[in-house]
Formats: sequence, structure tokens, C-alpha cells
Amino acid sequence: MRVFQDFNPEEVETGSFTFGGKKFLVTAGDGSRVNTAVTRNGGVGQMWGKRVTFICVRKNRYTREIIDAAGEYSLNFIDNDEYRGAIKYLEAVSGKDEDKIKGARLNIGYYEGVPLIEEASNAIVCNVIYKKEIGKDGFVDTYTPDALPKDFEDYIIYVGEIKKVLIR
Repeated sequence: MRVFQDFNPEEVETGSFTFGGKKFLVTAGDGSRVNTAVTRNGGVGQMWGKRVTFICVRKNRYTREIIDAAGEYSLNFIDNDEYRGAIKYLEAVSGKDEDKIKGARLNIGYYEGVPLIEEASNAIVCNVIYKKEIGKDGFVDTYTPDALPKDFEDYIIYVGEIKKVLIR
């Protein structure tokens, strides 16, 4: 019988597929507006024969409105230490009130019309193929709802088919 080695998942994840607790940017544009949101809620996998990402976005986020309008988004991986100030700024202001990407001193580029953050070391460009509201009532694990923040709001989970992985 073969022996399995025990590994921490963070030891085997690399590149765009590293989600291990680091913050990344979900960016979307609908032709007239572009916005980005900071998150650490998401992952990469396969669903019904398609390579996909999944992300959870709060219902009240401006970026969610744009994802719904555009039907696509990009996940942008930036160095959390180098861009600590930009991340804090992006978390503190709303794109409804100002161009927060410009305020964070980041730059927008495009891949086949989908906006991405130029400072990212890698990005994943996706088309939305599924979305669904999620909330505390759907958790089976009793620990998870207790671990959620007190001001937890319902989220939308998006599954996006990966169109392209871009690496610098």
C-alpha cells in the first residue's frame, strides 16, 4: 500500500492559484465604469468540465453591480506588503463616490475588454456562469456562522469560467 504524505494546502498552491488568506482584487467594468473590491474570499477549481473561479461579493458592493452588468470580472493578485497602503485605501472608500483605483494610485489595463490591475503579478479573467445569494442559513458547519463578523451581510457567490490566466 502506498503511503500518503501530509501537506498543508498552502505548501502546494502556486501562482494565481494561491488564495491562502492573502487579499486580492476583484475588478469589473461595464463599458462606462470600472471598479475593484478587495477580498480574500474565493478559490479556483473545476465545475461541469470547466475551469472556474468562485468569489463571494457582498450584495451592497458597487463592484457587484458592475459584475452583474458586465457578466465578467478579473481577479488580480498584488503583493499584499508592497501595496498595503493601496489595499487599505481601496477598503476604506467606495467606487460610487470616487475613482478609488486612481486614488489608490493603481492603473487599469484591459484584456479583451475586461479591466485588470496593471500592478498585479498575475490575473485571472472570467465570464460569470453562475451566481446565487448565500447567507448564514446555508452553512452546515456550525463553527462557520459563529466565526463570521457580527455585521455579516448576505453575499452573492459568483462562479466564473476562466477565459485566461495572465502572469508577468
